[in-house]
Amino acid sequence: MLPVTNEKKAFRKTQLIWTAVFTLSIVLIVAITVGAVFIVEKRRITTQFDGELRRTADLIERRLKAPGMMGMLRTFRGVDPLFVPRGEAFQFLFPSGEVFLEVGEQIGTPETPVEEGFSTEGNYRIFTKKIDLGDTTIFLRVGKDISDLIERSRRLLSMYLLVILFSAGGAAVFGYFVSSLALLPVRNAYNSLRRFSMDASHELKTPLSVLRTSLDVLKYREDLPDDVKSKLNVMEKNVDKMSKQINQLLLLVKSESSLNNVVKERINLKEFLQQIVDEFKPKAESKGLVLEVDCPEDLSLETEKDTLRVILENLIDNAVKFTEKGKVLVGARNEGRLTIYVQDTGPGIPKKEQKKVFERFYRISRNTEGSGLGLSIVKELASRLKAKVILESEEGKGSTFKLVF
Repeated sequence: MLPVTNEKKAFRKTQLIWTAVFTLSIVLIVAITVGAVFIVEKRRITTQFDGELRRTADLIERRLKAPGMMGMLRTFRGVDPLFVPRGEAFQFLFPSGEVFLEVGEQIGTPETPVEEGFSTEGNYRIFTKKIDLGDTTIFLRVGKDISDLIERSRRLLSMYLLVILFSAGGAAVFGYFVSSLALLPVRNAYNSLRRFSMDASHELKTPLSVLRTSLDVLKYREDLPDDVKSKLNVMEKNVDKMSKQINQLLLLVKSESSLNNVVKERINLKEFLQQIVDEFKPKAESKGLVLEVDCPEDLSLETEKDTLRVILENLIDNAVKFTEKGKVLVGARNEGRLTIYVQDTGPGIPKKEQKKVFERFYRISRNTEGSGLGLSIVKELASRLKAKVILESEEGKGSTFKLVF
């Protein structure tokens, strides 16, 4: 269930998550599609380029097989490379790897044994072809500068990246709009449920007030038998318990807008904590507990006073309720960050339960008193104050709840 005091943030976070998922899904689909097209297109360009090299090599092979051509080539052995258009290279070599004629740009000598096929050397794409000329076998290497091919591939890649970028932007805008529409029924249902909870809680308060008034009148009558008085005390205790639970429910369903007008004020923490502790002293002393305040005299805090009071009342009430002997210490200190804490010598909270105790209506056991709302209220209201609630507890050694600002 969404935290009421942060409902706008919760809905917005959900909307952003849905938008992100939708955007990532679209981007992934577009990226895979565009990537596949890029690979196919690049392969097509490369295949076309290689085809031109192969056709050039085939043409040269046919010319070399003409009568007397090999003899003419031998006359050029040792001559400096001949001129051909820039970016093209032709290399003739024996199977041993010895180059006997180069035409055009100079390219490196291949490793022996010379093998047929395509290779890339620096900025050149080279096709090597074996040619049998009667009693002589030579290798022809046809090379062509691929700078233009690389540039075309880069432009193609840039274009595809732009397609992905624009797709991501469009998907984000569209996804945000669609997620807003999708969340609208959820938001309306949530608001209806909240209004129902508030109305139901208010309706329950009226009969409870009547019951409490009637019980107050009855329990002071002197002519009542002891067993009737005992039952009236039980009834009074349960009416108080239900009233407290209804007040907690009303606090949970109170809209965020109704809390926005609360004004922050600077309070002296020692005086503030002492006022709250004094309210719980009778309950603590009835159980034989020591309830003390440990706070420097000059320590102060600017905060929403009533909100902080509700948090501390819940923490102190729990500490007194679950501590059977020892003491409850309510204090504050400033060691880089201001910390308010409630420490008890109660039974402690098992490690596996410590994360769950802040969930609504969660109780460690069925025999535990309370509605399971107190700590969930503490966590939500602490978030409102931009504070963090930290629980430190060990079974048999008590618990400490810290409110770190």
